Amino acid sequence: MYMMNLTQLQFIEAKKTADTVLLPIGMIETHGPHSSLGTDVWIPREFVRRLDKVIGDRVIMAPEVPYGHSWSLAPFEGTIDISAEAFTQYVYEIGKEFHRNSFNQIILFNGHGGNIPSLMVVSEKLADLGMKVLTINWWTDYREQILEITKSPGHGGEDETSLMLAIDEKLADPSIVGEHKIMLNPKIKFPKSGKVMYKDGFSGNAGNATAENGEKLFQLMLKLVLKDIEDLWSVNYEPVNQ
Repeated sequence: MYMMNLTQLQFIEAKKTADTVLLPIGMIETHGPHSSLGTDVWIPREFVRRLDKVIGDRVIMAPEVPYGHSWSLAPFEGTIDISAEAFTQYVYEIGKEFHRNSFNQIILFNGHGGNIPSLMVVSEKLADLGMKVLTINWWTDYREQILEITKSPGHGGEDETSLMLAIDEKLADPSIVGEHKIMLNPKIKFPKSGKVMYKDGFSGNAGNATAENGEKLFQLMLKLVLKDIEDLWSVNYEPVNQ
């Protein structure tokens, strides 16, 4: 169920069957010259659309968080970088409010790599409130399976661009790019090092992306996401309300 579509009375009624909230989290940033600035928002949004058809009776689909933290890609035009401190506190406050609204299970569905350190902190703080927290970072959690379909993943790479084409072919144009391999050790940082690491704002072989492979990825990962959610639900834990 999409929370934004519900009235207050419908929300109260929905909580009789929905015991879990899913919070999509993305980022507005460059994904090379070929893919939408909203790539990290579009992909979680599409997962939500598909998940709602399967588990929408038990899961409240919360409005998405479209902005996140992207230190490496901040030097590029179109990136809206929020500090890690502000982003962490903001997402935690959202989760805390859902807990106050009687939800003891939350899924943080993340679409952006720069958000991961903050979401680790958020998940621990929400767990300390008494919540069960599942964090999904699809491109790392399901990397082995992704490589079975797209051989050159990356930031705005073959996997992400394929997913975007599967959503809407107007959102990406792989014909204008090829492949970029990151040569800089990512553990080394210096001022605007992202410009060196990503060069044109992407990595991987985006030129090989296809809508067909994007659809295969969605279908494959949807099953894996559902398995992770089933694992969340199977944890035998007595919730704590504070």
